[in-house]
Amino acid sequence: MKSNHVIILSLFSFLCINLDAQYFAGGNFSLSTVNSKNDNGVTTDKSTDYTFSLYPSVGKFLSEKVAAGFSLNISFSGGTSGPNPETKFKTSTIGASPFFRYYAIKWNKFSVFGQGNIGFMFSNTSETTAGTKSDGPKDSRYYFSIYPGLSYDIGDKLQLQTSINILSFGYSYHVTKDGSGESRTSGFNMGAGLNNIVSVGNISIGAIYKF
Repeated sequence: MKSNHVIILSLFSFLCINLDAQYFAGGNFSLSTVNSKNDNGVTTDKSTDYTFSLYPSVGKFLSEKVAAGFSLNISFSGGTSGPNPETKFKTSTIGASPFFRYYAIKWNKFSVFGQGNIGFMFSNTSETTAGTKSDGPKDSRYYFSIYPGLSYDIGDKLQLQTSINILSFGYSYHVTKDGSGESRTSGFNMGAGLNNIVSVGNISIGAIYKF
C-alpha cells in the first residue's frame, strides 16, 4: 500500500513540475511544550510534553482559475513522566495530501474557491519505562475531503486564504495495529448550512506566496 502511495505522489509531482504555470508555496508550523509538577508532600511527580508540527505546501496555478499541488504533514511529539518510574514516550507522524483547487468566483481581490484533498498519514509510537522500550500502536489514516474557501490578494505575490463553513464533505479510513491485534474504523461526514459561516475563536487564516 505504501509503495502505491509513493507512485501516485511521484506521478502527481511530475505532472505539476512539467506544466507551464505559476508556482506557489505556503504552509505553517507549530511548537508547543508543557511542563507540570505535582507535589503531594511525600512524592513529587513531574511531566514534560512537547509537540512539533510542520505542514509545508507547494503547487502550481495551471490556469487563472485552477491550481494543483500537495501538502506534507510532519510531526513529532513526546514527553516524560515520573520519576518513579520514569517513563518516556515518542510519536512520529508523516503524511501527504495532493489537492486540486478551482476559483469559481473572482471579484476584485476576493475569490471563492472549492478544494478537494486526498491524503494519508502514518504514525508510530514507542514508550520506555525504567530503561525498557516497547513499541506502541501503528496508525494508518486515509481520507479525502471537499470544502469551499475564501481568498484575498494582498498583492501580486501574496494571497491570504481560509475555509468557510457552508459546505463540507469527506471520508476517512483508520487502521490501528497493536502487536497481533488490529482495529479498523471508517467515517463519513457531510454538512451544509448558513448558521455557522464564521465561528469566532476558531478562525484559521493561511497564506500562499506566488513565484
